[in-house]
Amino acid sequence: MVEPSGELPVLSVEDLSHLLKDGLATLFPEDLWVEGQVSGFHDARSGHAYFDLVEPSDVPGRAVAAKLSVALFKGARPGVDQTLASAGGLALGNDLQLRIRARLDFYPPSGRLQLIMNGVDPTFTLGLLAAERDRLIRALADEGLLRANRANLISVPPLRIGLVTSVGSAAHADFTDELVRSGLPFEVLEHDARVQGHGSAVDLAEALSVVATHQPDVIALVRGGGSATDLAAFDAEVLARTIAALDVAVVTGIGHEIDRSVADEVAHTALKTPTACAAALVEQVQAFSDAVDGLRMTIADRARAAVDRASDRLDEVAHRTNRSASVGLTRHADQIETATARFVRSPGTFLDRQGGELDGLAARVRALDPIRILARGWSITRRTDGSLVRTADDVSTGDTLVTTLAGSQVASTVDDNNPAS
Repeated sequence: MVEPSGELPVLSVEDLSHLLKDGLATLFPEDLWVEGQVSGFHDARSGHAYFDLVEPSDVPGRAVAAKLSVALFKGARPGVDQTLASAGGLALGNDLQLRIRARLDFYPPSGRLQLIMNGVDPTFTLGLLAAERDRLIRALADEGLLRANRANLISVPPLRIGLVTSVGSAAHADFTDELVRSGLPFEVLEHDARVQGHGSAVDLAEALSVVATHQPDVIALVRGGGSATDLAAFDAEVLARTIAALDVAVVTGIGHEIDRSVADEVAHTALKTPTACAAALVEQVQAFSDAVDGLRMTIADRARAAVDRASDRLDEVAHRTNRSASVGLTRHADQIETATARFVRSPGTFLDRQGGELDGLAARVRALDPIRILARGWSITRRTDGSLVRTADDVSTGDTLVTTLAGSQVASTVDDNNPAS
């Protein structure tokens, strides 16, 4: 056991605590500006706020390089909140980079060294946010990712919509109500996701990837308005790269009115609010529906016009046919009437002419009558079989011949058939 040396002071805990407190007051008699990142933020019921201001390690996953406790008492809280809000909608929360005005204090009852915050410099935070946002946008542009999602075509009409948002929020209600009011047959594939706070950027990125696997016509990423810190997830690199890598078009409706988020920059189309996002999709579907209706009316009008033209041509053809038929019938009727008249006039003449010709033929026939020929002194000799004897060669010696004379017949026998020399 080491006995206390007379050369070293012996102090009670209380005495040492007061010495530390007085010494800090002597070393740091005035307020300080201290920069760091908010961690472990806690809003107490008393109205006070407590958090740690840390110096993150440069190596991911390694413990912070330094940490100081900060107390923001309720008396100073309204002024700090107002300053942050006025500077662009900032609000105290985890991961926010701050430059705070505070006094360094040692609190003996808890043995805690802490900063008592009484002010904030919002330009520091805004500058860091803007610088990080600009850096990320430049990096995405250099890699050709700012326009990657715009290369995805939105199916026409976009009726099957993937929706990534905080289901049950005002943004969710605004978006879906706009679709319902349109009366169009939308199908919505919803995926609930945190839209602010620690880890929300990763949650949103994962939700987009899951919805994209269902191949909707388009994905809507929406949330309502909020402070710059509330919307910090939409400036996150992981979310931006996820949107750029998707093979489905992403449209955003993030409720901020001043600056566009990085998610807006890489999205296919960026709208101001969830309602405006839904309205744009409704407009696309309605335009398609109107075009189809217009095309249907055009087809009907052209069909009616074609039928009318065909009917007119048919009437014209019928008229020409009727007229031609009438002319043809009239002409043929005239021809029949003329032929009839000729027929009525011609039988007597025709019969007379034919009668004369018949008399001539009769006279010639009578002239050739064998009886008349026989009367003029001619005779006809036949063999007993009735065959005519024209030459001596037609008979043989001993043949019986029958000779027909005018009014009688004579039989004879052939004694000699030698032809006359």
